Amino acid sequence: MEWVKNNLIKLHEWVQNRWLIVSIFMSSSSIWFSLILTFWGEKLHLIVIKDNQKSFTLLGLILTIVVVLFSALLLTAQRYYEYYNLNTSRVKRKLFVLENVSTETNKICDNKFTTLRDVIWKIKNGTAKDFPHIISNPCEQLKHIIEKMNTCLCKLFSQEDYDINPNELYISLYYNFPLENNEWRQAESLFPERGLDIKELLNNPQSTFSKVLSSKESLLFFNSKEQARKQDSYIRDSEDILNENNELQGSIACYKILIKKEGMTLIQAVLSITTYNKQFVNKNRKKL
Repeated sequence: MEWVKNNLIKLHEWVQNRWLIVSIFMSSSSIWFSLILTFWGEKLHLIVIKDNQKSFTLLGLILTIVVVLFSALLLTAQRYYEYYNLNTSRVKRKLFVLENVSTETNKICDNKFTTLRDVIWKIKNGTAKDFPHIISNPCEQLKHIIEKMNTCLCKLFSQEDYDINPNELYISLYYNFPLENNEWRQAESLFPERGLDIKELLNNPQSTFSKVLSSKESLLFFNSKEQARKQDSYIRDSEDILNENNELQGSIACYKILIKKEGMTLIQAVLSITTYNKQFVNKNRKKL
């Protein structure tokens, strides 16, 4: 059965590379029945007419079966290829993420609308002391965004035989406003805090956090924390797990975000994504 599936996929890929020729042959079935058999079938000895009844000759029957089977085979290959593509784990993961992003974006917009409506109502009734500078609830929105990022990333990292659960992945967001002061804050999260605090990360130049801040690159990604440690780009925290070889388990990634206006940095942020057991990509897989 697997042999049949693989060959159907190969056939469709072969067809795609020769689409013009194959498209002509694909229309052979309708041309065969509507044109060739109807108008030239008797002359070509494909059909015989006896007592106003048409019947196939042996040659006509064989050619008709070949035409029908050929068209059916190409159609089956196309349909299976489409089914195979839509049902691969990679496509399913992408669809899951897109659906979640769309749904959660709508939820955030709904929350902003509700907040704005409540503020307008308070102002209208004279119960609001001051008009707010930001008509939203950014702390709650950040918690919500971080939670959904966790869910989506777990789905993206998971494979057929390798799953990462939301409680095995930890996401945190640190930010500051350089034009106001250099004080770093950690965004609120729905998850309990893990790892080093912001001061420890800032004061140690070998932390992944400090490395990405001083790097020209916006992303530092280490599928192995042990490799990051050996490159002086990670420091161990109390949550870290060691394997039997006394090597750090898990992965670490830090993404630097700069929001600028006319060359001035308004907001500086670092998104940290880490695991303490499983790695982002299963190191036992041959194809990463």
